[in-house]
Amino acid sequence: MENRQSHYMKSKISPFLLLFSIAAFAPGVSAESFDEYISDARAAYQRYDFAEAARQLANARKKMKGDDLIEKEESSLLQSQLNLAKSFIERVEKITVLDSISVDKAAFFKAYRLPASAGYLSDASSLPHKANDVEYVFTNEGEDFKMWAQPDSTGFFNIMESIRLTDGKWSEPVSAPDELRNGGNAEFPFMMADGVTLYYASDGEESLGGYDIFIATRDAATGEYLQPMNMGMPYNSPFDDYLLAIDELNGVGWWATDRNQLGENLTVYLFKVNDTRRNYDPDEEEANIADLALISDFHATQDPEEDYTELIESVRNISVEKKKKVDFYFPMKGGVVMTSLDDFQTSGGRAAMRKYLEAEKRLNEMSEELKSLRRDYARVSSSSLGQHILDLEKEIEAARVNLKALRNAVYKAEI
Repeated sequence: MENRQSHYMKSKISPFLLLFSIAAFAPGVSAESFDEYISDARAAYQRYDFAEAARQLANARKKMKGDDLIEKEESSLLQSQLNLAKSFIERVEKITVLDSISVDKAAFFKAYRLPASAGYLSDASSLPHKANDVEYVFTNEGEDFKMWAQPDSTGFFNIMESIRLTDGKWSEPVSAPDELRNGGNAEFPFMMADGVTLYYASDGEESLGGYDIFIATRDAATGEYLQPMNMGMPYNSPFDDYLLAIDELNGVGWWATDRNQLGENLTVYLFKVNDTRRNYDPDEEEANIADLALISDFHATQDPEEDYTELIESVRNISVEKKKKVDFYFPMKGGVVMTSLDDFQTSGGRAAMRKYLEAEKRLNEMSEELKSLRRDYARVSSSSLGQHILDLEKEIEAARVNLKALRNAVYKAEI
């Protein structure tokens, strides 16, 4: 016994430490690695146990190799997400979730029941331009504005938009500023009827993990977006959350999430929209704030004394049939009014209508030019400018005669 004690004393290793060392390096037994700790931290984070996530992250950092950039980036990312989650959990918005629907991830937006006043959600078939990898398109109520997301040359998805011109054609798509991507992808845009409030999803910086829902306000005068803001909890989670759409007419909203981990399905939530934001007060709530943020049970968000049946049923019964496409108004004989090329029954009628629209566009352009010249002439009288005005007036008169002939050609071609 004495010999053993003297051996431990000489080696300066306690019996307990020696036993631990033997166990740690014995076959089949090993201390937890960085990957194991970071996995435990991520799992705790996803179940909203942020204290445990922080503890496991600290353990993971102790196991980091000093020159391993991947480990540094992974731990730094989780730390930033954890910091963001801790700030959000302190100001979870108090909303009433009316219903939840499990739907297939493919074309999940078809589960949204939106009135025409909120716009239309569709797939790539509604795009006026050819585009790759487009799954979802937003069109406003007037059907003269579209938004969607497609990959750029670097492979990142960015939001695109296009407007319909006076001749019925669509402008070349314009890309939204990179600020919306925030270093990642930007997808699933939904523009409010005011034309300035945009909801969309991004997996870039300032995200809790995966896609988060952001809101960005557009300057009506310049078209530029102000700094986008994360919507916070309960809309966002450590999982994917996207496509928040608002129905102002009925005072409800929709968004989709895979936080419930339903395999190939998503959960689509229907909720009441608050007039003003009100956050949960932890001192007033019987339920756990983390459960309310995660929406463990959406019934816990409801007032037990209120009956939401009528509102839910009215929303479910909203017709999402797209109204008739209107590109122009062209009265035909017999009281029929053509509003798109699809209304014409003959190829000759469609071809004649295209020529009419092109001539009408040119006439409108010349009329605007004439107005501008007359304004200039009123400020600065010039013989050359006066002659230009006279020449343009003759051209316009000839264009009007031609337009009348083209109108008659449309009538004849469609008979």
